Parts: sequence; C-alpha cells; structure tokens
Amino acid sequence: MCLSNRVSLFVFHAAVALLPVAWAHAEPVATVAGHWEGAIHAAANDFAVAVDLATDDAGKLGGTFSNAAQRINGLPLWSASVDGRLVKLEIKTTGPAIQTFDGRVSPDGQSITGQFLIDVYAVPFELKRTGEARIAAPPRSAAVDAKLVGSWAGTLEIEGKSFPLELTLTNHADKTATGAWAAGGEPLSPITITVDGTNVTLVSSVTPATFTGTVDAQGTALSGTLTEGGASRPVVFTRAASGG
Repeated sequence: MCLSNRVSLFVFHAAVALLPVAWAHAEPVATVAGHWEGAIHAAANDFAVAVDLATDDAGKLGGTFSNAAQRINGLPLWSASVDGRLVKLEIKTTGPAIQTFDGRVSPDGQSITGQFLIDVYAVPFELKRTGEARIAAPPRSAAVDAKLVGSWAGTLEIEGKSFPLELTLTNHADKTATGAWAAGGEPLSPITITVDGTNVTLVSSVTPATFTGTVDAQGTALSGTLTEGGASRPVVFTRAASGG
C-alpha cells in the first residue's frame, strides 16, 4: 500500500518531453525471467531500482519492483509483457497514474534499456540481469480468529480524495495465516498479521505501512489507524465477504 506515492514513485525536478519509441516486432520473444538491477535517470538524480520477473505455472509473466531509497521492497507489478525483444512493465500505486518501463532487451539478453513513462513525461532507464528472480513467498503469520478471516473493504482519505481499500485475511490448514491489502486499485501486496485479543496489527512487507486497530465483537468492523511515511489516517474496514 503506497499512501505517500499516490501520483508518482519519483519526484522529477524538471519535465521531460515524451520520447517516441518505434521498434520492429518481428523477433523471437526474449526470455526476461531473472533479477534485474539498474537506475532510472531522472532530471536531477538517478534512482537505483530492481525488478524481478518470473512466469507462473500457467506461463504468465509477472514480477515485483523495488526501490530502496523509498523503502519499497517487492511491490507487485500491475502488468508485465514481452513482444519480441520489447518489454513493458507497469507499476500502479494509490492514484490514477500508471508508471511504465517501456524498454528493449539487448541481443545478448543481459540488459533492458528504454524510457520510464509517467503520464506524458519520460526519462531513460537501464537494467542489467544479475541472476535468478528473487520473489519472496508471502509471509506467514499465526492463524487468526475466524471472525477476522475473509475480505474487508475500507476508504482512505488523502488530500480531499477518497481511495478504496481492500484487505484479505486467510487461514491455512497448517495453522498459519496470510494477508494482503491494496489502496486505490493497486495490486494486492502481502502483510504480516499480529492479533492480541481484539487488537490487530497489520504490517506491510513491501512498503513502510502499518495498520493498528481493534475488531468489534461481531467481527463486522475493524477500526484503527493506517500509518505510512509519517502520515497517519483513520480507517474503518467493514466485512466485504465471508471467508474460511
């Protein structure tokens, strides 16, 4: 959940004109699975970033994005696709803008270069493959009370705008639980869960975000405070659907 980055992951000090990209598509599809490290070259600074890409059991490409400077570690990509040697990786945070790595894989398959796009602005980026993908499994917590299990919905107010919140808590047969949340339609990202009586603490493993609150006796409302980037905001989650 990226509350402090709702318009852009990065602050550019000067607008950069959108550069057209026109590449041929009649090429074999590049293999892009792996761990990639590099930088986005903004107007005033370079931002070190990492991207991990892998295919699932169905062969669908996906992955995560990391930026240590902003304490983002393993943010799930909104989408990932390859067409020949052309690669498009999209990132969505809380807000309408989708940020895109629009690049091309080198002939040796060891680098990707192109433009990082936000709205109508673009800056260059480059990534180099450094090994296998490092996509961590969702963190496991102790199983939670049945009244917490399921899907929850809330609303986040930022600068006079409302963003929908999603929260899912799931118990597993091995007596562990997993959780995930999202704000503003961004992809669900994993969280750890701690429960002490009616007190519930949810901590993101992707961004520095924490929710602390209490669940009511009926298990229909989870009320508390969501904190990220020094900002704290009241949030009430209500049950969106039952689960087991």
